[in-house]
Amino acid sequence: MEEEKEIKDSWISFLSGEKEEIPEKGEVNDSEFRDLERTWNLTGTEYCYRETDPDKAWSRLTEKMSDTRVVSLKRSNYLRYVAIFVAFFTVGSILFLLIRNPEKIQEQLTAGIPSTKTIQTIASPAVLTTITLPDGTLVTLNANTELKYPEKFTNYERIVKLTGEAYFDVVHDAAHPFVVETGNIRVEDLGTSFNISAYPGHGMVEVNVTTGSVRLSDRQKNESTVIVAGTNGKYSKQNNSILVSGELTPNYRSWITKELTFRHMPLSEVFEQLENIYHVPIELTDSSIATISYTANFDKLEVNDIVNVIAQTHHLSVSKKSGKFVFALK
Repeated sequence: MEEEKEIKDSWISFLSGEKEEIPEKGEVNDSEFRDLERTWNLTGTEYCYRETDPDKAWSRLTEKMSDTRVVSLKRSNYLRYVAIFVAFFTVGSILFLLIRNPEKIQEQLTAGIPSTKTIQTIASPAVLTTITLPDGTLVTLNANTELKYPEKFTNYERIVKLTGEAYFDVVHDAAHPFVVETGNIRVEDLGTSFNISAYPGHGMVEVNVTTGSVRLSDRQKNESTVIVAGTNGKYSKQNNSILVSGELTPNYRSWITKELTFRHMPLSEVFEQLENIYHVPIELTDSSIATISYTANFDKLEVNDIVNVIAQTHHLSVSKKSGKFVFALK
């Protein structure tokens, strides 16, 4: 008891300014001392000058501390009730507005979210659609192609979605990568102009890189490879695999330039490219026609002229029936 009285006296002397050194706290912990100090500051310095009995001063100070804790507790409970009331009021107001005017709430919730534009091209090789994306990237769309993109790029990545074929001349921004998604395939710009062919009916997604490089990724398998300028990469939908070639696919931009070069190419591949460029189906009445090797250059000719030249070169007959060209042996 005597030791506790000495500690009390030392504390009161310290708080009243009569003693400069912090007294020892004995078995009393720091939190109790802080409570005592806070209460002393709240009650003023009357104990220092009016109290001559340390025991009486300690008793009154203890009572004051108790009162302060009660007030703090009451205040804390009060604030808690206020917070609960505000929360219920806010939720109630939102529900009320939603019931009375759901369109207005939807408008508020979607305000500031960029809408998505969808560009679709018609099935005509004579009409190419070129658009400028919000970041300045230029995109040329082949026929039967759909491109989806936001009115404004606001996320870390600039993502567009492609079905069909398009040529991208990307405005490079390393801080905001440009990404083309087509199904499970992801093509990320690394400072590039490139062509993507991703028609739903084809077994391949093909990327030809003109400048820079791209990263071609299979998002399902979490696999990727980098394709540099002058090469192409193909994703096989059948094998779920990515293949990289050391050269560009012949005539990969002919659907834009209408310039074609064939070097010892079997007619099956020649006709496949013509179908993609001019969007006119070609039929063979004899399978042996597909294996004929063909070499030629064409510069901005109409498809009618091209098929007639091919037929004359290899002594074949060609006719047009129901909108498609039919090749047969003579």
